[in-house]
Amino acid sequence: MLSWDDYWKRYEVSKAERWMIGERHALLDRSLDSLGTGTKKVLEVGCGAGNNILRLHEMRADVECHGLDFSEVSVEMLKGKIPFVHRADCRDTKLPAGEYDLIFSSGLMEHFPDELPLVREMHRLIKPGGLMVTSIPARYSLWQLYKHAHFGKWVHGYEKSYTRGGLVKVLEQGGWKVDEVVGLDPFSVNGFVMKLLGRSFQPVWTRNLFPAGYTELIAVTRPA
Repeated sequence: MLSWDDYWKRYEVSKAERWMIGERHALLDRSLDSLGTGTKKVLEVGCGAGNNILRLHEMRADVECHGLDFSEVSVEMLKGKIPFVHRADCRDTKLPAGEYDLIFSSGLMEHFPDELPLVREMHRLIKPGGLMVTSIPARYSLWQLYKHAHFGKWVHGYEKSYTRGGLVKVLEQGGWKVDEVVGLDPFSVNGFVMKLLGRSFQPVWTRNLFPAGYTELIAVTRPA
């Protein structure tokens, strides 16, 4: 299996992912605005290449940006680009409790057979009244077909997909109250076309009636 250090050494942003990063940023932007004025301390957990934390650092003057990853390559990539970068296991970060106004992750939680240690550690790190934004793979999409086509040789290691109800259940077990769950890219069709054409665009089709029929589900939560 390809190590995460090797993965980040080879990583390049695709046209489809660039669009998804922008969609995640819009939701993070809205969540930060809901926290009021003043400087907000923000942590991206499992930050990898840091696409969204870098965008927040560039576009918002009211955010103190922190990134956290277990990969040494990821940490080195981000040093000097954002103010604070931590190398740690996201299930036991050793960071001080109650430090962050907003914590977010994209494509992290699904890599653990047991998500609860991660979810509970994030609960420990959040300030009272803070928010956590969690993005994970939805259950029914072209992305899932692509993953299964690898017949157990998926380079990302252990990976789950989630229904809306399954995601909510895990988060509530970890001590969170779910404010909303939104879906990005119905059935992955927009991302598939972007990869096929090699360019990003703003799609017309953004919603469907099937709650888990997206590329990603994103939950906005607060401590219960």
